[in-house]
Formats: sequence, C-alpha cells, structure tokens
Amino acid sequence: MPFETAKMFCVECGAEGPTYQGLCARDFLKKHPVVAPPEVVDIERCTSCGSFRLKSGWSKVDRELALTGLLRETIPKLAPWERVTFTHVAREEDANNLSLTVKALGRFEDLQSVQDFRVRVRIKPSLCDSCQKQRGRYFEGTLQVRGDGRELTPQEMRGVRTFVIARVDRAGDPAAFVSRIEEVHGGLDFYLSTNALGKALARELSESFGGSVSSSPKLFGQKEGREVYRVTSLVRLGPFHIGDVVRYKESLAEVTSVRPFVILRDLASGESRRFKPKDVRSAKRVDAERFEARIEHLESGQIVAVHPESEEARPVRPPPKARTAHAVVVWTRDGAYLSLLPPESSKP
Repeated sequence: MPFETAKMFCVECGAEGPTYQGLCARDFLKKHPVVAPPEVVDIERCTSCGSFRLKSGWSKVDRELALTGLLRETIPKLAPWERVTFTHVAREEDANNLSLTVKALGRFEDLQSVQDFRVRVRIKPSLCDSCQKQRGRYFEGTLQVRGDGRELTPQEMRGVRTFVIARVDRAGDPAAFVSRIEEVHGGLDFYLSTNALGKALARELSESFGGSVSSSPKLFGQKEGREVYRVTSLVRLGPFHIGDVVRYKESLAEVTSVRPFVILRDLASGESRRFKPKDVRSAKRVDAERFEARIEHLESGQIVAVHPESEEARPVRPPPKARTAHAVVVWTRDGAYLSLLPPESSKP
C-alpha cells in the first residue's frame, strides 16, 4: 500500500491543515497573546547627566533607545512565543510622563503575531552613581604633574589641563571623571574617579609632553572585605623645553626635541645627540636670544651676524654653508651660533 501522510486537525475547531500545539493558526493566535502588558512602568533618569537606569546599569543613551530597552526588560514574552521584538511611538504627557503606543511582534515556529497595546511610562528623577560621586567630590586616584627640577610654565599648565579634560570627555565612560583640579606650587593635581584612569592619563601625558612616570599606592580602607588603595601617579615633565639653550659637559647646545628623548644640538659643531631625560639633569640653562639676524660677508672672508637692535656684529659659528643674507641665530655671551629652530622657539 502506498504511504499516506497523516492528516492534522485542529483540536479546537476541527479544521484540517498545519497545527501548532494541536491548534490551527487562527485558534493558536486567538489563545496565545504575545505579552501581558502592565498599565504603568517606571524608569529612572539622572537629572545631572541624563543617563537612564536599566537592569544592566546606568546608560547614557537617548530616550528612544532607553524606552526600547525598558520594554524588553519589563514586558517578558509569554509562552510559547520564542522571540518578541517591540516598536513604539511615544507621546509626552508632561516632563516626566509618556504615553507609549506599542507593537509587540511575536514569533513561534513559522507563525508571527502582532499585539497592540498602550502603556504609561513614568520617568523618575534621580542621580546616577557617577554623578552622586562627582557631587560628593569622590576620588580614588590622584594624578600629579610637575616639572623635573622646575615649575611648570603657564603654557604647560594650560596644555596639561586641556589634555586631561579632553581625554576624559573623549572616553565617554560615565564612571571616568575628574573630581577636582588643584593648582599647587609648581604644578597641577587631578583627583580622579579611579586608579586605572590616573595611571592611563599619566602614561599618555608622559608620551605626549615628554617626561617620567612613577606611582605610589596608599591603603585607604576596606570594601566588601577587600583592601582599597588610592594610587598617586606622578608625571615629571622633562627639565627642558624645545628651544632652551643649555651648557652640558662644557658644550653649548640647543634643545631640539624633548620626547621620547632629549636631543641636544651642539651649537659650535652642529652635531646632534640624543639622551634619556635623566641623563641630562646636570645640564644648566644659559641666557640666550634667538632671532633672525642679518648675515654679512666681510672682505676679510669672515662671516658675521648682526644683532637687529644693537647692531653689534659677531662671527657666526658654524659658518653658513650657502651664501645667505639672513639666518636664525642663537645669541649668547659666548658668541653667535646658527640655529635649526625658528625664532619663536626661544624661551625666556
């Protein structure tokens, strides 16, 4: 006898055809709603930063994404639906109350069902964990920025402050923040939300501005049975700036780079050498001017630089390789020297 496929009948209405848990599609959809929606759901919003609190924690997302997550978390699917997705249209009743028209799309095997309903969302003003800590001036890590054997210049103070704030803002992490900034004698102190943030900023500062990094932990207390440490990260910016003129081992040199190495260019010979910052701490700054000078070629064959204000002429070393009417020179009490830097690189 030929094989015959068994016929399927709905146990509810007796209709022949595909069945789902013994029911035809019409009776299955009629018997099984996709969700059981509540009349009201609540969500917390931080009044300071605008973050919304979901089950996963505080999240700095826009309102529509927060509402989608809220529907998914607070309105679970009903059995036997396998997957449910939500779409909604929000209407504001007032600043803290929304009326949502929602469509819940459920899927079971090859069936789909759309359930329409309304739900009221109450937005509860609150403060997220991060903003609470900021208001309380909470900090774990400290970042100290100093000069190596010197005070930071006003330009460095502005640059470091801008650098730190920009890096923290760019991270987009609500748990990462600067609690406060203090100007101390010769430098800056940043009080930061986490030790990890302080260590990361110290490393980036040293790479960008040139300098050394050290850290020291200090026991602060205990939390949930674990010891809690506050770590102070110290960045010492290099002892010199680009454009400084220094005396090092009896040679006069100009600083042409400070990171990752200090590069000293011997003014007399024009030779450049690089050093680790710690190796040139013994170098001493000398008073010098850097400017564009008139170059004169005398009948004797001597080449001199002329000071633009005093009109004093001095032999220039090393002599220019090509004939030129002007050149940038470093002017010290020792003499006049050709420079590789622009005039504005001169530091007071």
